[in-house]
Amino acid sequence: MFDNYLAQPKDIEAIEQSLKTTSHSKLRFIFREQKSLNNSVVISYDSCFLYLWARIKLVNLQELPCSVSDYHFYKIPHKIKIKDDWQMRWVSYLPIAPLANLLPKELQKNDLEIPKISGGLLTPFISLQKKKNVTLNPYVTYNSYCATIVHEFGHIYYRQHRPWWYSDKKENLTYLKMAESLSAKENVKIPKIKIKIPYPLLWSEIFAFCTEYCSSDLFWPDHKKLMNRMISSMLKKVIKKEGNKNLDQQSSIFEEPKHAHLAAAVFGEIIIYQYPNLWPRLLLTKLTL
Repeated sequence: MFDNYLAQPKDIEAIEQSLKTTSHSKLRFIFREQKSLNNSVVISYDSCFLYLWARIKLVNLQELPCSVSDYHFYKIPHKIKIKDDWQMRWVSYLPIAPLANLLPKELQKNDLEIPKISGGLLTPFISLQKKKNVTLNPYVTYNSYCATIVHEFGHIYYRQHRPWWYSDKKENLTYLKMAESLSAKENVKIPKIKIKIPYPLLWSEIFAFCTEYCSSDLFWPDHKKLMNRMISSMLKKVIKKEGNKNLDQQSSIFEEPKHAHLAAAVFGEIIIYQYPNLWPRLLLTKLTL
């Protein structure tokens, strides 16, 4: 549908507005450590170009004017067919291998070293979201589009503090080798270390939901109302479904991947209500032994 679409000024403006919001002083209670976002790269695309926003200065790329003071804006030509599925979502990584291969070498590192956020442009995103079979879909407005990008910043900020997977290979090998020594020998002496235990992915979804919800409360109240309307509608159906389950034999909706965003909304709204200013610190507290 958008095979030949080229980015318009309003598409670029919407992404840059989202970047400005993420850096806004009103969101510092969430993004307290701005340096945690310094290496992040925001990526979008149309039928001819890959667009990059980065705080990192990149050489050998065409730089374009950018309205966000601490970002550089670049574009890279490509000949890859952009699928509608790529244009209708934003994610906290770059899942499209052909596009990832076009990134300059300094950006082709793991997502902890160089966090990446990627997704479609405003016009195709909204158009395709409107065609989705989703009851009361809130992601069909300009403000909702901006909130979606801020949501993904919530994911990468959380990941910098508490990754949900064992992401440090050196650290993993330390654990394995220490356990090997302990199991193979008696009275072996090993140094005392801190063991970092990742939290489940749902915690990241909760943090990202809270980020989107609070930023919407401050900047896009119309989007917050749309979110609440959709969540309320979904919960009416899910409460009945959960009530009919035998949880000794079936998984709760909180454990079903397809309901991860709804579960995050349930816990997120309660956490924000109980800890309106403290929730970022509480959710980022690391579990170490």
